[in-house]
Amino acid sequence: MKRYVLLCAVSGMGWAVIAFIIAGGHGGAALWGGLVTAPLIGVIAGWVYRPVHQWRWPGRVAMSLLTLYLSALLFGLVWGITDALQGLPGGASRGSIEVVYQCVLSSLFGVTASGFVVFLWPLAHLNHWLVGHLAGHDDGSGLPSRRSGSVDQEKQ
Repeated sequence: MKRYVLLCAVSGMGWAVIAFIIAGGHGGAALWGGLVTAPLIGVIAGWVYRPVHQWRWPGRVAMSLLTLYLSALLFGLVWGITDALQGLPGGASRGSIEVVYQCVLSSLFGVTASGFVVFLWPLAHLNHWLVGHLAGHDDGSGLPSRRSGSVDQEKQ
């Protein structure tokens, strides 16, 4: 379990790099809130996906889309909270919850309407497969995993 959590956190850092590249400077300093919490977001996405490693491939593919959007939502939420906490220059007031909503919607919009979902979804699926494979989870293909015993035990 520790190995799986660590791999999910490392995966989250990789997704932070992707988010930083996609944002391309549009996020400002508040984007760093999402980048710093990316390992935690990766662990949350991995925790949601963990039971899915046993499913057949159509379910795993569908769930990878769900975790992609969950991660984008969480990333936008932290980004928005960081942005709201920073405040406006000169101390001008603004509605904090609107800032959070804006960042969440921007993240979801950025994944969907920009077309990034076309390559992020397969990348998410590949990412979940790789993390599961490295952690020793069964991929649902019927092949014995490291946890299920030897091949001789499987035949008995």
